[in-house]
Amino acid sequence: MSETPPRIAAIVLAAGSSSRTAPAHKLLAPDATGLPMIARTLRAVTASRADPVTVVLGHRAEEIRQAALSGVRTRRRIDFVTAQDYMTGLSCTLATGIQAVSTQQDVAGAVICLGDMPLIGAELIDQLITAFMAHPGRPGAMPVHEGRRGNPILWSRKLFPALLTLNGDQGARSLLRQHESTMLRIPAGPEITQDFDTTDRLAEFARLFTGS
Repeated sequence: MSETPPRIAAIVLAAGSSSRTAPAHKLLAPDATGLPMIARTLRAVTASRADPVTVVLGHRAEEIRQAALSGVRTRRRIDFVTAQDYMTGLSCTLATGIQAVSTQQDVAGAVICLGDMPLIGAELIDQLITAFMAHPGRPGAMPVHEGRRGNPILWSRKLFPALLTLNGDQGARSLLRQHESTMLRIPAGPEITQDFDTTDRLAEFARLFTGS
């Protein structure tokens, strides 16, 4: 019997309190079609090759969960986990997601997707996965636009233990600086640096995706 081929998971970080857009929660904000931001993000992730897909919740968890599912166009399984200590920073939210996918031994890596980056498409996620699967010895893969790195970033399973030890609100920035020189670099567009975490940006998001 042949071995199960390795998979690359996707972890969607959606636990933050969205304090910069208060009282509005950015992940619940609708685009021009009425689709919440987190649903727009998750729609792209579930259209990619990434498997399994795990969403990490925290602040207003049930509302975010329901909003996330409102735009999914697939019957694929989506796992939701809650970061109990999400208020301590992004690194703890990330660790919760890594812990969840690391229990599956055929997962060779994970693409870390931010819930407030709905312009990231399934094609870019697939390009990261394809590049890494061709070079599994690398620490991961990252998108680059005009010399500037962005998100999402794919991390090899070999780095999961290090990701679990991070703390604070910097995510995996320190680990990325350590391994950046050997990460695979995938050419991408400006969307890799475009998030929506201010009231002005939410107003821009409200005008996007007309007719989609």
